[in-house]
Amino acid sequence: MDEEGSSRGLILSLLFDHCLLLHPEQTARLKNQLPAYTVGSLQRKSQMDVLLAFIKRALEHPDPAGMLNSLTQMIGDVFKLMPSEKHLSGRDLGRMETIPSLKYRAAG
Repeated sequence: MDEEGSSRGLILSLLFDHCLLLHPEQTARLKNQLPAYTVGSLQRKSQMDVLLAFIKRALEHPDPAGMLNSLTQMIGDVFKLMPSEKHLSGRDLGRMETIPSLKYRAAG
């Protein structure tokens, strides 16, 4: 959090969403007064476009196996798996014994 209370990650996410408004397919939809595409679908489409461009380039390369190994290394370097904080994972939950009011409620 910065001084204004905004999360920089949130700001970056909003800027990215704003940039996707300029995506050529999105611009065409808006120009023709059609419903806009979702940000998620534009992200997935862009990711697949990049993957397909890499595959085409790798197939034309003299050493496709070497390019695939390079991609594998880059993926390992860039996309680090992060531990989840959902579902109270790894948190001290305090006392977990049943309290009297719950015993009566379960019996009734």
